[in-house]
Amino acid sequence: MITRVIREGLEGLVLKDLKGSYEPGKRHWLKVKKDYLNEGAMADTADLVVLGAFYGKGSNGGIMSSFLMGCYDPDSRKWCTVTKCSGGYDDAMLARLQKELDVIKISKVRADPLRTTPAKSLQAPVWEITGAEFSKSEMHTADGISIRFPRMTRIRDDKDWKTATNLHQLRELFRISKENCDFKVTAGPSTADDDKGSSGGDSGGSSPPPPPSRGAPAKRKSDRSDFKIKLLCSPQTLLDIFSGVKLFLPVSVQDFAKLRRYFVAYDGDLVPDYDAASATHTLGEPEAGGQARKVSAGWIWECIRKRRVVPPC
Repeated sequence: MITRVIREGLEGLVLKDLKGSYEPGKRHWLKVKKDYLNEGAMADTADLVVLGAFYGKGSNGGIMSSFLMGCYDPDSRKWCTVTKCSGGYDDAMLARLQKELDVIKISKVRADPLRTTPAKSLQAPVWEITGAEFSKSEMHTADGISIRFPRMTRIRDDKDWKTATNLHQLRELFRISKENCDFKVTAGPSTADDDKGSSGGDSGGSSPPPPPSRGAPAKRKSDRSDFKIKLLCSPQTLLDIFSGVKLFLPVSVQDFAKLRRYFVAYDGDLVPDYDAASATHTLGEPEAGGQARKVSAGWIWECIRKRRVVPPC
């Protein structure tokens, strides 16, 4: 199941008891995502430089809580934006960052904000940013490379802007990440005896293993068996048709589940109700003053059929 979910470009799975019910604020259910597997070895990471910060809203109002992360392009000698990170730190670290980050407050966008002064770029901290996967986004300038669901996992005090991930390295990380992998997950402890039993012996037959001796009762296997994860590399099967498209999809739309599944599988980003104003496209009624373009369900199928984003219909 997790193999199929990841191959289709979905975020992951939620595991629950068959008779379990959802309770707000409770954590009875388990999440399984690509970046959780194999002790996080499948997560996509990059060492990026903090280029800017944005003031938050609500409980984070008046403080810098969202940070613009980027990398340096040695060819153009410009800074490129990669993603905007708003997670991975607690309140204590957020309070500390307000004092440690040396920023220049601006009220208007400069003509060329990515040509920063050398003094500031030298002082910019480097963070390790981890996400579910690398993606393509027209909003960012690092060849459109971005990180989906980014979070800060640690501050790289051992690195500066010169040794952080640059644009050339980011392109290579993106290329490797897009060589999708299939996950073969098998239950049971990873032992030599199990490997023999699963192979069917030297004869290659499919006969079941002999029953345990009547003299000694068979041990009941633990429900919490270890898992063995094998990575089998395979070429990418789905196109990044909706890269950079942020869609607001109301749950009231007909075939909501099917539309959501296909849109996300082809690298689209769905925005929640409370963030509908940030959408680039919407199947609902566009908000007043918003920039979202009104589209229909048929538009999604037409884009998939033509393998590219087509004008709204």
